[in-house]
Amino acid sequence: MTVTISNYADLQKNLSALVAANNLTPALAPHGVFYEDLDYNQFITQDMPGVPGFKIVEVGNAAASNLVMALSGTAGSPFDPDTGSIGPMPQPSPPYNAETPTQADIIAALTVWINDGCPNS
Repeated sequence: MTVTISNYADLQKNLSALVAANNLTPALAPHGVFYEDLDYNQFITQDMPGVPGFKIVEVGNAAASNLVMALSGTAGSPFDPDTGSIGPMPQPSPPYNAETPTQADIIAALTVWINDGCPNS
């Protein structure tokens, strides 16, 4: 399945689809279902709710964005599955690539969207 993220509404829709397809419960995490609770400006400028010091995205730099690192389980980051203090997301056992949209497809589309400056048109 090809995932396209052209704006914040697309991001919300695709993250919700990943959660639903895999019967995940992000509401149990300290940040809750943050992408449903934040508006666009909060999403691109604020820290993850309930997790201070972890800005959600670095506009224009997906590799430095905590959301991408969390979904990817980036090596050497707090989200590294082997050494990270937090581990990859969403919990309990990522990655989720058997259902559509796959986590890999979400990460690819999210990376493009962030590197393009997080447009919201």
